[in-house]
Amino acid sequence: MVPTTSSLTSVILLARAPRLGRVKTRLAADVGDQRALHIYRRLGSRVVRQIAPVASITVWFDPPDALDEMRAWLGECTYRPQPEGDLGVRLAHAFAEHFANDPGEPAVAIGTDAPGVDAGVIAEASRALCDAEVVIGPASDGGYYLIGLARFHDNLFVGIPWGTERVFETTAAASEAVGAETVILRELRDVDRAADLPVLDERSP
Repeated sequence: MVPTTSSLTSVILLARAPRLGRVKTRLAADVGDQRALHIYRRLGSRVVRQIAPVASITVWFDPPDALDEMRAWLGECTYRPQPEGDLGVRLAHAFAEHFANDPGEPAVAIGTDAPGVDAGVIAEASRALCDAEVVIGPASDGGYYLIGLARFHDNLFVGIPWGTERVFETTAAASEAVGAETVILRELRDVDRAADLPVLDERSP
């Protein structure tokens, strides 16, 4: 049974416009720009399709002139341009806007790199946020594929070594430092290099 709109989880999806040579650059080094773009588009479409039954999705996109491309790719979602700054600035801005509009409504942020992010993962994160303040889904490369907040904690996005294998552990430590009850979800694998492609291919198209 598909939940009613009022029961949908608020999901922040950060994504770049699907442009040749601008996405999945590490993967492109292995498989070429054209195939990397195809895989990126496939990943994003899949994640949105998988979570749509349980999620109210706001796509925060970059660059700001890409609205039509994003709609053509990801379909009926709410769209907002990302601000300038590193990933921490962009996440903090998206969460801050969410809580300014819906102060009592938890939110979950994801990207498009982990094909294992599906309705079950979003529902699990949403249930965790009924009691905990923070939920984090660690990725196998040391980052995270999901972070959810029951209320805004801007310290979780400051001083994080983005793009390194220490993102998850540093974020978890920051959450512990402010005394936020934190739930850790199961680890999932991102698709960043050619060696990661089996995790995409083993799932349904």
